[in-house]
Amino acid sequence: MESQSAGTLLDPPTRPTWRSSVVAAVVGALVFAVCIWQVVVRGPFIAWDWQFHYYVDAHHPMGWAKIFLDVMASVTGERLFTIPMVGGTAWYVARKQGGPGSFWNIATRRPMMAVLAGLATIASIGYGTKFGLGRTGPHHNMDVLHAGGQAFPSGHAANTFFTGFFILCLLFSQAGLYPSRSRLRRMIPVVGVVVMIAGALMSWLDYHWLSDIPGGWLLGFIACMVALSVLRAGPRRPQSRAST
Repeated sequence: MESQSAGTLLDPPTRPTWRSSVVAAVVGALVFAVCIWQVVVRGPFIAWDWQFHYYVDAHHPMGWAKIFLDVMASVTGERLFTIPMVGGTAWYVARKQGGPGSFWNIATRRPMMAVLAGLATIASIGYGTKFGLGRTGPHHNMDVLHAGGQAFPSGHAANTFFTGFFILCLLFSQAGLYPSRSRLRRMIPVVGVVVMIAGALMSWLDYHWLSDIPGGWLLGFIACMVALSVLRAGPRRPQSRAST
């Protein structure tokens, strides 16, 4: 058993609870609301959108380079790929933690319910904001609200953030399959790089304004905290596994 100072398992009184992730989700939602307000009033949050759009227009990838970057953007952020990734991980964790069972039994275990809560958060807040603002994308060469667009926030950025970081929670958080703070710390920068690259691609390929990307990350953070709250809400697991 690793010591607490090594960063693996925490004593029950010091382990994070669902309350801390709920507070984080609320804080994230407040920041997200400020971002929406900035988009509406055309504030400093979107000040660099046009300048970056002009730059990428002049340096837009072509040919095989664009095809390759499009594939990367799809794999890292398209729901067709991200939902099976996080859903499959949750299924594996639910089966390993609770043992074999029927399809319905495994599907209703806490890891699966947590993923569903996160996906529902992205869908409800994301599409509500997209349709409410109706912001046109940069490929239209105009930035207009209530015009039928779906630019803000970036759903790809939200999907990548939620998928990457919640898979880490499912595997290495205190409520995960292999609780290990040290492994979690080592993997966070790796996932962070993937999230940054995926978000940059959506703006570099001119599918989203620059400000749409942090908006998507915020949405993914909120979804991750909601899902983590569901994951943590169950009974605490005994400290019976040594981690490295």
